[in-house]
Amino acid sequence: MFTEALAGDIKGMISLYEANQWRMHEEPILDEALAFATLHLESMANQPISPYLSEYIINALHQPYHKGMPRVETRQCIKFYEKDDESRNHILLKFATYDFNRVQMHLQQQLSLLSR
Repeated sequence: MFTEALAGDIKGMISLYEANQWRMHEEPILDEALAFATLHLESMANQPISPYLSEYIINALHQPYHKGMPRVETRQCIKFYEKDDESRNHILLKFATYDFNRVQMHLQQQLSLLSR
């Protein structure tokens, strides 16, 4: 069902892998998709590709996005997006970084008030 032509799209493979983390038991097509994505991502992580993509793959295999802490995963996504030259939108990146920092500051202020 899954062809080798799909294996060359690194971001697509990561998306397939992440989406399959939401599968339910007894879903053979999604189990096959997970096995396909895992096999190809593990082999891609050991190939000479850009360091940021290798790190992105290893991070996705180690800890799927939805299983992580939202603030940590958000920071990780911003970090990977900063390094992505081919699809980076500077305005979106600036806004995401500003929003992340603003929320962090708000959370720090709340923690400061609670610890008094």
